[in-house]
Amino acid sequence: MSKYFFYVLVATFVVLAVIIGTAADSKTGPKLGYIDPNKVLQNYDKWVNFQKQMQDEIAKYQSELDKIKDQNQKQQKYLEYQQLINNKIAQTQQQIEAEILAKVKEYAEVMGYDFIFNSTTMAYGSQAYNITDAFIKYLKTSRK
Repeated sequence: MSKYFFYVLVATFVVLAVIIGTAADSKTGPKLGYIDPNKVLQNYDKWVNFQKQMQDEIAKYQSELDKIKDQNQKQQKYLEYQQLINNKIAQTQQQIEAEILAKVKEYAEVMGYDFIFNSTTMAYGSQAYNITDAFIKYLKTSRK
C-alpha cells in the first residue's frame, strides 16, 4: 500500500510542476507590438529627402511645361512627366518600404518581440502596444 502511495505522490508532484510551469509561461506569453507605417515613413530620412527631391523635380517639369505654347504638346508632355514621376515614386517607395521592413525584423530580434503588427490593418490595438516612436528612434540611430 505504501508503495502505491509513493507513486501517486510522485505523480502528483510531477503533474503539479507541469501545471505551474505552463501557467508561468502563459502569463508572459509572446511579446507583441505594433507600428504606424505611415508615421514611420514620414519620419524616415530617406523618404523625407526623396520627397524634397521630387518637389524640385516637379518644379523643374512645371517650368518646362510653362514654356510650351501648343496645348496638345503641353498636355502630351504633362502626361509623360506625370508617368515618370509616378513610376519613380512607386519604385522608390517600394525600395524604402522594403528597407523599413528589414529594420522592423531587425528591431524585433534585438528587442525580443515575437510579433510586430501593422496598425493600418488592425481593427484595434491598445496604445500600450504602440511601439512606433521607439521604432522611429531605433531607425534613426541604426544606420547601415
